[in-house]
Amino acid sequence: MTKKSRSLPKITKVDLKKSKPLDHTVQVRIAGEGRDEWGKRYFKFIVQGSNIDIPPFSIESIMYDNGKNLFIALGNAGWNAFTLKARNELLSKLQNRRPRHTSFKVITRLGWASGAYVFPAEIIGTPNTPLETTFRGLDYSMLGKYRTKGSLEDWRQNVARQCVGNSRLMFALSLSLTGPILRLAGGPKSGGFQIWGEAEAGKTTLAMVAGSVWGCHRSEGRRDRGFIESWNSTHGKIELTALAHNDGLLILDETKRAGRDDKERANVVTTVAFGLAEQTEKERLTNKAPARAWRCFFLSTSNLSLSELGRRGGVVIDEAHRGRLVDIPLPRNGHGLYEELHDFSSGEALSNGLQRRSVNYFGTAGQEFVRKLLDERRKDKEALQRFIKRQRKQYLQAINNAIRERSITPLKRASDRFATTFAAGCLAVKYQIVPWTRQKLLKAILSCQLDQLPYDEEAEGTSSPTEELRAKLVDYLDKHQAQFRNLNQKRPIYGRDDLDTVAPGYRIKIGGQRWLYLTANQLKAIVGTGPNARALKRTLADEKLLDKSKDGKFVVQRPVFKRGKGRENYARVHAIKADIFAK
Repeated sequence: MTKKSRSLPKITKVDLKKSKPLDHTVQVRIAGEGRDEWGKRYFKFIVQGSNIDIPPFSIESIMYDNGKNLFIALGNAGWNAFTLKARNELLSKLQNRRPRHTSFKVITRLGWASGAYVFPAEIIGTPNTPLETTFRGLDYSMLGKYRTKGSLEDWRQNVARQCVGNSRLMFALSLSLTGPILRLAGGPKSGGFQIWGEAEAGKTTLAMVAGSVWGCHRSEGRRDRGFIESWNSTHGKIELTALAHNDGLLILDETKRAGRDDKERANVVTTVAFGLAEQTEKERLTNKAPARAWRCFFLSTSNLSLSELGRRGGVVIDEAHRGRLVDIPLPRNGHGLYEELHDFSSGEALSNGLQRRSVNYFGTAGQEFVRKLLDERRKDKEALQRFIKRQRKQYLQAINNAIRERSITPLKRASDRFATTFAAGCLAVKYQIVPWTRQKLLKAILSCQLDQLPYDEEAEGTSSPTEELRAKLVDYLDKHQAQFRNLNQKRPIYGRDDLDTVAPGYRIKIGGQRWLYLTANQLKAIVGTGPNARALKRTLADEKLLDKSKDGKFVVQRPVFKRGKGRENYARVHAIKADIFAK
């Protein structure tokens, strides 16, 4: 068992004087009995002279393998139980032991328990009854990431302050703190959000920033990813993963790792979203104990929206899916994920800085939030619940006012989750954990939901911003292609003609394939710049309608000029297949 908080010795330590050793040669004591939430019976063992705390063992776990795991745990704690006689003596002691009064409660998951909050290595608060933890079957690498480094002020200055003015980062930090208030708030207790947009835009950085609230992985291969989990390692153990994040936040990075192809990725993402929303382990014949439940929101990152994941994988995405996983696109006019770069020279530089800081300062914000929440709950639980209810109501009124002029309204479950996220963020402001005001937070979270709504309209039969840009491009090409200069017949002259003005575009046939060329300025005038324009280019490239250079850029070298020496005959243009009209 992991070490308990020093502040709780009188409720978690067993009185060794009252427990009897097996005999003078066996240094094991049965220090007490407890029961879990289903009434299952457990024994607490200690090894004299050892400072290793052994988690309690249930009757089922002892009988399941004839005590094998128990003997291993005791051996690792210092008991040399190598002989069959020694092991049988312990089993005999258990056999002859009469049931005793329950002296502690057994906790098998993280989060709230008996009025306290359970972390893997610490219990914060004063529980109503003594607690012992045994996280049976959970991934210990996940449990080990709940740790701290640096002070709260270090985290505020180095991480949280760089989130000011960046709506998606402010949202993510508020979302991280929803877990501890879910039992106190109305609305859904599960479901998720997905930050999506072009690659290398800062989505993984956002995930790391959100995770820095709670901790950072210990292992060498995972430490540089902070607290987050990966989609590629989650599908087969989603229930145990959820239990390891109960009353916290589960973060899953990069849906492209969820499967080997589009179909598998779409199925995995939708299956996991539904599984997490169930909030309970499935009942299986192989289960050794009753199914456990969890409460937590989850955060996903993806290059593609949920609708696009479904379209590519052949999975029909409906309101049931969108109610469980809400898409949030990148800001419309930002530097990738960011609207504010602070003192950094670029979005890439800010991403690099935040990633470094997220693995150097972590864990203190979550623990401080829990401590403040417990203190307020102890003083006046009803007032705390009224505060949370007021903030949720304020957000719901604000989003309803904002969409009054629109022809579509968001799903209620989605708005309810955004409202709970706002309430958690307001508590973080109140507790001086984050350096912004409630008004700025409201604006930031409203931005996340409002920017998401046009993409929901796609599912209702109207066009998404990317589709609208595509329609504008096709319309321009259709109306102006007759005026495009035919390069098979006449080429502009290098050094004399300005490609942006000599013609509205260019057309050429190469090997039977018709191509349409636009300069960078010409395409910019049609579809603009920003995330939606980049998403359009990426979509056209994926459909083999927009050519890419060897270095992956969309503006490619093509022979355009009549005169010129060597490469001077070439120009960098956007090369679009005329097949775009057939799509």
